[in-house]
Amino acid sequence: MARQLLVLEEVLAWLKASGAPNRVIEAFRNYAETALEHREKSEKTVDEVTVASGYGQNTRQGFVEFTLNDQRSQMDTKKAREIGLMFLEAAEAAESDELFVKLLERTGLDTEAAGRMLIELRNIRHGTRGVSWPQ
Repeated sequence: MARQLLVLEEVLAWLKASGAPNRVIEAFRNYAETALEHREKSEKTVDEVTVASGYGQNTRQGFVEFTLNDQRSQMDTKKAREIGLMFLEAAEAAESDELFVKLLERTGLDTEAAGRMLIELRNIRHGTRGVSWPQ
């Protein structure tokens, strides 16, 4: 199952847009902030990432092996390039989101409105949201 990361402000904006009562939104915000603070304290701070090239004796083709902590994946070189580009595009989008939110904060826009604007920016940008399956 694919895992999509969400920004708290984005979720709060969705709750507001869906008509959730303010008390429910505020209770969710408090719960989420407490949970995130706890998670930050208990999580390890660095993931172990390795990337290596290989050559298959049976297939007679090169491949790339990607390991994140204890999860290993092998893929052909074309898929590795595709995923590498996805990483670069996602990093660029994340930096863009960060700058956009800072700009909105400087203009005095409230957090919920900033979250709604960030949702709209992402919808316009249309980054990769689906799963890319190694071949």
